[in-house]
Amino acid sequence: MDAAFFHCQTPFRRSPRNAKDIRFVLHPTRRLIMSDSQAAPQGPPPSAGTLPVSGTGQLPPELHVHKPSIFPRFALFFGPFMYLTLLLLPIGDSTVTQRGGVGIVLWAAWYWSTGCVPSGYVLAVPIFGTAFLPDMKFGEILKTLIHPGLPMLLGPALIVCMWSRWGFTRRMALYVLSKVGTSVRAQAVTWLLLAASISFITANVVIAIALTPIVLEALKSVGYDTAAKLRGSKSAMLVIIAVGIGSTVGGFLTPMAGGQAVITWQELCRALGYPVSMGAFAATMALPVFLSLIPVAILFGFVFPVDSRHFSGSADYFRKQLAQMGPLSRAELWGVVIFLFAIALPFLEPFWRPLIPARYDLSPGLIFATVTLILALIPAPDRGAHIKPFAYARNERLLSMNSLRILPLQAFLMWPTAMSMAVLVDMTGASSLVTGAMGSYWDLPPYAGVGLMVLTCVILGNIASDTAAAGMLAPVIGAAAVAAGQNPVPWLLMMGFSVNFSFMVPCACGTIALPIALEGKASWRLPVYGFFCALCCGIVAWLFWGTVLAEDLGFWLHFNRL
Repeated sequence: MDAAFFHCQTPFRRSPRNAKDIRFVLHPTRRLIMSDSQAAPQGPPPSAGTLPVSGTGQLPPELHVHKPSIFPRFALFFGPFMYLTLLLLPIGDSTVTQRGGVGIVLWAAWYWSTGCVPSGYVLAVPIFGTAFLPDMKFGEILKTLIHPGLPMLLGPALIVCMWSRWGFTRRMALYVLSKVGTSVRAQAVTWLLLAASISFITANVVIAIALTPIVLEALKSVGYDTAAKLRGSKSAMLVIIAVGIGSTVGGFLTPMAGGQAVITWQELCRALGYPVSMGAFAATMALPVFLSLIPVAILFGFVFPVDSRHFSGSADYFRKQLAQMGPLSRAELWGVVIFLFAIALPFLEPFWRPLIPARYDLSPGLIFATVTLILALIPAPDRGAHIKPFAYARNERLLSMNSLRILPLQAFLMWPTAMSMAVLVDMTGASSLVTGAMGSYWDLPPYAGVGLMVLTCVILGNIASDTAAAGMLAPVIGAAAVAAGQNPVPWLLMMGFSVNFSFMVPCACGTIALPIALEGKASWRLPVYGFFCALCCGIVAWLFWGTVLAEDLGFWLHFNRL
């Protein structure tokens, strides 16, 4: 190649492979690869700053310059544009503050679904989106970030992160997979049910964060070692999406299972005027939650496409990986026992509550906060499993900074963001604006009213996230039902149950597993698979709650006072 070619002023480095293949790096994301045969013919040296051309005067076909997409910039500015449009657009007799409350939900949902900004940055949307609205006080807005239900999410979440830190979640997953084998559909259904089972008692985002790395390691062992290979494989994507949707669909059995469950439970207590025990809540929701799992498992087990029936390799891989973990460590065992104790206390509240003076408010949130603090003080009894995310640190506690490292800050900030919006939509009056447009569904025939309610909730859950949708609807549905002389219990339960089917976008729920696995990228399969899962679960919700109201099934209509 003519030495004069190096007169080009674009920064470059020489490829070490051989002298006949020279690689010029124009930019960290732009590569120019040329061989001697592709270089410009001998002749006058090109002028400074120019690129070589072929003998025809055209750039070589192998010259590919990456042009960054303009969509992230478009998405970044479209969010505030949508918000400002709502502020300026007159909608009936609504106020600017009400429209602003709706606007922050749509703005945050847009940022979450497009991923144009880190998910944690969305925290600024509800704060500054309402701070400049009429009659809104900045100090009161900041208080919404400390939601009373937050310890019920954060406590179990940190304990599950502690499981992962000492190796227990990996051990549990490998044990299950060693029994399942290499069938693609069997693995997908197994991950779905495993994620759903754990999400019964802890927040779905944490389950997705804890299980996704284990899934990726298993897929890497059978050849899917890059995000591009994962995205191009129907089988690999089926397993990854199963973790995300499984983490989400199980998120309403107990109040600790997610933000939408906490908000629904607290609104039930407020609407009824007395506390609802967590055991009664779980018993009431057990049947509908398990019924919703059936069609989702069928979709993953028989309907969604796969590349082949089996992954390469054998179940021996999982057995060998499990053997390398060593025997169950005391750190793992202590973490599980203390967690089960913390879970049991709220469920056994009807038995110990009469023994505690009424002036002591031992709420589930306080219980989980206390247990979490105790775990942070207890020294780890040993070094944990042989294989774990981080090496043992001297004098490490059971719940240490190594456990906190497993819960990314970006994911943690999703909860106060969504729960802040849940409060702010009520403070701004946006809840009454939205529910006013919905109408009084309880005045319609049971199946018609329930069908419209479920449809509205599923759509809002997939737009605004399950937590934000519950925060928008729960306060007004509870108050409106009581004011109309209706029983608020079935309407609040069906609302929380239905917004939980937030499967189509990777927002503040278990579907965050997808961007974790694909290195921040998206896949069209999530909204498609999520749509069919949400459709089937919505039909289950419609038939179940319609039957409850039509047949007046009292078990799902009332909660006894503690």
